[in-house]
Amino acid sequence: MKFTSYIIAMMAIVISSQTTAASSVDHDVPAMGDLVVLCAVTADDPSYEAARGFCLGYIDAALDYHAALTAGPNYEAIVCPDEGVSREEVVTVVLEWSESNDQHLGSEAPVHGVMRALVEKWPCS
Repeated sequence: MKFTSYIIAMMAIVISSQTTAASSVDHDVPAMGDLVVLCAVTADDPSYEAARGFCLGYIDAALDYHAALTAGPNYEAIVCPDEGVSREEVVTVVLEWSESNDQHLGSEAPVHGVMRALVEKWPCS
């Protein structure tokens, strides 16, 4: 049941994320690597604020959708971050995960990579 819940959650997030990505004027993130590039922009880059805002918004949306799906009795949570984890810590986890998982960066939807990184760091027991 947990695996089925995971698949359903991922499919729903992908569908919703594709709508969001398609409407973005400034950024196009069809693959996880594209999101990693935005999340890795440094503070001295002129596009830092926009890139960081997009990165944080994308990751927040994925987590909010996961929370909404798992709020009821039908789906079990797959990601259980520690209490008080900051948005910046989540971005750091995603960036660190991407360094050792480059096989997912080129063709995988960003929401899949985000959830893979977070499940690896904070799996639900």
